[in-house]
Amino acid sequence: MSEKSLFAQKFLEECQKYFATLYRRVSEKFWNNSVYSYVKAAYYTCNFDVGLAEYYVPTVLNGENFMQFYGITVAVLPELDEDIYSREIERLVIPSSRPMGFLDSRTVFVVAPQVTRKHAYKVWKEKTKAMLKIRKVAGWLFIPIVSNVPEIAFKKLLRHVVNFWRARVKGFLRKLNVEPWQYDYKERNILSLLPKVIENYCCQIIHCLRSMVAHLCYFEDAYREVMGDIGRLNMLMDVVRSGARRLVEAITVLSERDRAAVVEQVEKCIAFVQTKIDGG
Repeated sequence: MSEKSLFAQKFLEECQKYFATLYRRVSEKFWNNSVYSYVKAAYYTCNFDVGLAEYYVPTVLNGENFMQFYGITVAVLPELDEDIYSREIERLVIPSSRPMGFLDSRTVFVVAPQVTRKHAYKVWKEKTKAMLKIRKVAGWLFIPIVSNVPEIAFKKLLRHVVNFWRARVKGFLRKLNVEPWQYDYKERNILSLLPKVIENYCCQIIHCLRSMVAHLCYFEDAYREVMGDIGRLNMLMDVVRSGARRLVEAITVLSERDRAAVVEQVEKCIAFVQTKIDGG
């Protein structure tokens, strides 16, 4: 498997880990029960072969009691530049699948481990002016992400999702005339303070807000977990780099036979560390 294919596989595995399990962990208890049985299954597709995934998160019930959804689309490419980005926008502007309900918002992430050589030169020459930018097309938000480390690329994706979802929750609260000081400026506090904060509203509105905050908490916790994984990975890499420097200094004084034995042991250690990294 090539390095670029491995990047796509590991990145989509991260997406599956957090987004494919979202229904079971959060959405199901809010929207598939004896009172609100509107979302009876998880709506998502993931194709590792073509590097494309779509996830749909339930948001609120509209005035006609139809479920509304927030869509997350992920397209993983070998490399990216302005022309490829524009073609991907044209290709992805129409979702390949839709949930049973209304799609009220959608964020499309176009992810790649590197930019093309042509684009890298353009960025070097024109600096930030030539960098890939966030676009809004047909009401959907398109966000480019470039990083050669799958975990870091996924962290960037999650940060955008958290910011978007937090803005939605705050907008919903403003419509209900709920001031930030009422929940101590921490949206997750609403889960415990909710009855006192909006007790004058109907049960359905309270339920929708509770669901939105619970999903926000899930995204925030996922972001913190990913940050912790990246921190542990960086610590491991620091240990490996330090050991490598010491090894280079020491191996030069060994005989050729001893040097071959040491190299063999080092290769075994590297393979073991790689299995630990791949296995999480």
